[in-house]
Amino acid sequence: MTALRPTWDQLPAPLREGLATRLGTIVDARTQTGGFTPGLAARLVTKTGESIFVKGIPADHPLADRYRCEAATVGALPTSVPAPALRWTDDIAGWVVLAFDDIPGHHADLSPNSPDVARVVTAVAGLAHTLTPAPITAPRAQVELAQLVHGWAVLAQDPPDDLAGWPRRHLHALAELESTWLNVADGDTMLHGDLRPDNFLLTDQATWIIDWAQPCVGAAWIDLVDLVPHLILGGHPPADAEQAIAVPLSCLGVDPRVVTGYAAAFAGYWARVSRLPAPPGVPRLRAFQARAAQAACAWTAHRTGWI
Repeated sequence: MTALRPTWDQLPAPLREGLATRLGTIVDARTQTGGFTPGLAARLVTKTGESIFVKGIPADHPLADRYRCEAATVGALPTSVPAPALRWTDDIAGWVVLAFDDIPGHHADLSPNSPDVARVVTAVAGLAHTLTPAPITAPRAQVELAQLVHGWAVLAQDPPDDLAGWPRRHLHALAELESTWLNVADGDTMLHGDLRPDNFLLTDQATWIIDWAQPCVGAAWIDLVDLVPHLILGGHPPADAEQAIAVPLSCLGVDPRVVTGYAAAFAGYWARVSRLPAPPGVPRLRAFQARAAQAACAWTAHRTGWI
């Protein structure tokens, strides 16, 4: 868990009362771990025994628009997309609140030999078909990701003292490499944009994809390739992590040099943002991003052969 989420008892009384008005008497509330936002995320059980997943954040919080975006996105998804149904969204007592069908599953285990790996890869590969053409209007990946997924060129302007080893030796080459994928990022597939283990819920019957707050429209290969550094974080060597997505990726026709550039950009993004001050309520985010930067650097080193 990277975010410090409020428990049910810590929520403002008007919010709890408003939720009880919408849902009925709440007899149990279980705060959910995981995620990077400090808002409400809880399974609420009513006196009828029904369980609903509710998430929310103060309406004046900088991330409130992401919650609104998620509500609009999930509401527009085709029913063939394995995303929990949005029951309703509302502003309650100054909070943006979303209520979903509760899925009693577990987050993905991406460690070697986990059966979850194949299920997650299959689910993400399926998005390339069900979300092409994009069912919503969203920012273009070529523009949106260009503003976000980079970092080496910034760090090269004033290299931090703690940047050492492999990235320090190849800093200027990485700065040149990290933008080489952008000219083929365009496409007409809706992308999830934030695929990581805690954005999957697996049950015996299905692999569900959650947290649709950062959609964009672009090339179908991007969501699939996004899994690689998380597989490395899960314990896979880079070659094995790439092998896990090799079959569906081969169907998308992406140039291997593009993937190498994207790997460098992802590593640069995490190397850059991990050095920023921690946002309020998410004290462990930067440590996670530092580990992710190491994983993405290992991925990039594998692809480039740079020692």
